[in-house]
Formats: sequence, structure tokens, C-alpha cells
Amino acid sequence: MKSIAYRAKGFMLPVAIFLLVTLAGLVGYAMRLSLLANLGTIQDVQGANAYLAARAGVEWGAFQVLSPGSTDMKACFASPSTLTINNFNVLLTCDRSVLQDKGNTQNVGMYTITSTASLGVVGAQDYIERRITVTLGRCLYSGPPVEECN
Repeated sequence: MKSIAYRAKGFMLPVAIFLLVTLAGLVGYAMRLSLLANLGTIQDVQGANAYLAARAGVEWGAFQVLSPGSTDMKACFASPSTLTINNFNVLLTCDRSVLQDKGNTQNVGMYTITSTASLGVVGAQDYIERRITVTLGRCLYSGPPVEECN
């Protein structure tokens, strides 16, 4: 008498291959998700670094035009100016307008400073850019003695 076990020989091989292929696919999918999550985290960190570089550029520009301790209305720095801060290229622009009050006793300088920090090539997947624009004012009495307004 022949046993039924001989006819079922090799039945588990296709099942084992199917399970191996399915598990390999799931592992590949999990690795892809992990990679995308890591890339997202890296871009978040680089975005924060770009923001801080742009902010540092604005603060540098503000110091240039407000020049603490001076009693004269400063002109804008050479615009556009380029700085390198923590490997980020920071492009600075400045625009100034000076107004007088109706009594011609106060000069009010209005400065608009724009700082754009970027890293990478435009259009690339890892390109990061942040832009900050600030408007600053400085008030000086125009008559002697020249001093800051309150």
C-alpha cells in the first residue's frame, strides 16, 4: 500500500516561497517608509537652520542701518549683499525712505530689510529656502542737538 504522504511531497515549497516574497516586500516597504521619514526630519532641521540664518542676516542688516550710538540717519548697506552663515547663502536687500513730521522737527527713517537664506540648487529635492522681511524705523530730531526721538 502506498502512502498519501508521497503524493503531497513538495507542497510546502510554493507556500514557503510565497511567504518569503511577501515578507521581503513588507520589509522593503517598511524600509522605504523609514527612509522617507528620515528625509522629512532632515528637511525640517535644515528648514529651521535656514530660518535662523535668515534671521541672523536681518539682525546684521538692522545693526548696519540703526548703528547704535550714532546720531545720524544711516544709508542702506550695499544692496544686494551676500553673507555665508552656517553654509547657507544669505542674500540681503535694503530699502530706505526718510520722512519728516509736519513740523519739520523729526526725521523718521523707514528701512525695509529682506533676508533670504538658501542651501542647495533651486528645483532639487533637498533645496531649502527661508525669507524674512522686517521694517524698522529710526526717529531723530532734526534741530540741534541731533538726538533720538522717544
